[in-house]
Amino acid sequence: MSAEELGDLGKTLSDEVMTNRKVYMVTLVQPAPGAPEGFDEKYNAYWESVDQQVSQLESRAGIVKRVFAEGVIGRGDDAKLMIQQANPGAHRLVNLRLSAGAVFEEFEDTDIFGQVIDWGRCLQSGLINQTVANEIQKQYTEAANKRGAHLLKRLNEGIQESEAALILTGDQNLPLPDGIEKFIVSPPELDELNRWVQQANETIRQQMMEEQARASSGASDTSPDEIQGKTTDSGLWTPG
Repeated sequence: MSAEELGDLGKTLSDEVMTNRKVYMVTLVQPAPGAPEGFDEKYNAYWESVDQQVSQLESRAGIVKRVFAEGVIGRGDDAKLMIQQANPGAHRLVNLRLSAGAVFEEFEDTDIFGQVIDWGRCLQSGLINQTVANEIQKQYTEAANKRGAHLLKRLNEGIQESEAALILTGDQNLPLPDGIEKFIVSPPELDELNRWVQQANETIRQQMMEEQARASSGASDTSPDEIQGKTTDSGLWTPG
């Protein structure tokens, strides 16, 4: 069965879906401390809507029994604490399911996940030697493939017959084991948040260009070096 968005589902689901293993895929939107005014409102609205849609799915396809979250190390209380500290919106969603009896499963392998992060940082470090860049790319690809195989194995072993699992992920195309139904939770608030981020970044770009133009024309008492410093510090950002 192909992946379906919640809004596309009929009022009833077939017995086959009810008895199959299934996952509810949720985009892991991260908080953004220091973001322009208005982000927190969009962020909270997104997670509230996700909670409502997951609840609707649970009433029609099965209660969440397992929780998996990308980037979270450990399981049980350790995983819950990590997500509580990192992402309040996701924590509220997860905590409601844990309170109802779901289990926070271990998803990431600490060593493999660390390799992917570190090799990725190396690739972004401004390499000048092509041989070195090729070797780092090779190592990154190998680590990423290992991680993908590990995540697939964890889902296959962790989700039992007829169970529903909640997956918090940055990749809605995350590979799943054969025979698992996939439902994408994608409320309109996600599109609204993405549009808001694009508009906010465009505003920042315009402000940066105006400051640089004033500096170059002598219309500002701030030196070009100071303007460049402000530009670098402000930067652009994305949630998640």
